[in-house]
Amino acid sequence: MTLSTSTLPAEESDATCVARAKSGDVGAYGVLVRRYQSAVCGIVSRMVANSDDVDDIVQEVFVVGYRCIGGFRGDSQFSTWIYRVAVNTAIKQMKRIKVRQAVSIDDPETGLSDILKSNDADGPERAVERSERDKALRKAVLSLPEKHRAVVVLHYFQDLTCEEVANVIGCSVGTVWSRLHYACKKLQGQMAGYEF
Repeated sequence: MTLSTSTLPAEESDATCVARAKSGDVGAYGVLVRRYQSAVCGIVSRMVANSDDVDDIVQEVFVVGYRCIGGFRGDSQFSTWIYRVAVNTAIKQMKRIKVRQAVSIDDPETGLSDILKSNDADGPERAVERSERDKALRKAVLSLPEKHRAVVVLHYFQDLTCEEVANVIGCSVGTVWSRLHYACKKLQGQMAGYEF
């Protein structure tokens, strides 16, 4: 197979880019990488505890994606497929390096600060309380099993619907709801003493 490096306009559809990438067009795959790199990075950074591993895992996601693009049938959107590759690659990497902790909640790009911010003006005491609460929440999320952590990250941090999460994870919507319910109950129990 000869690899082409044509350039595509940024407005080309995902389907067009995928078709060209399947025929060896590296430039088309590069467009897809640029489109989804930020989202994939967000997923991975919330799945693994060691921020030093994030860039390596994101790179691995897109390498695996390129190697496997020929097997992408188009039954779902490319975003769903690459998010599944991201979750599976992150879980595989965590198992390989025996990292059982995850989710970089204190990362400003997670959006958690927007969720947890109070409308009140923050004084020094409130800032300390919020910092303690954020640490406790991070620890609570880190304690979730991988399959529950994945649905929490995709649903609450990537804003995917339960149907979209089910497509990414490869399970039923009912399973997503069940895992979210379990995770939220566990998080509520661990965060009972904190004010949101």
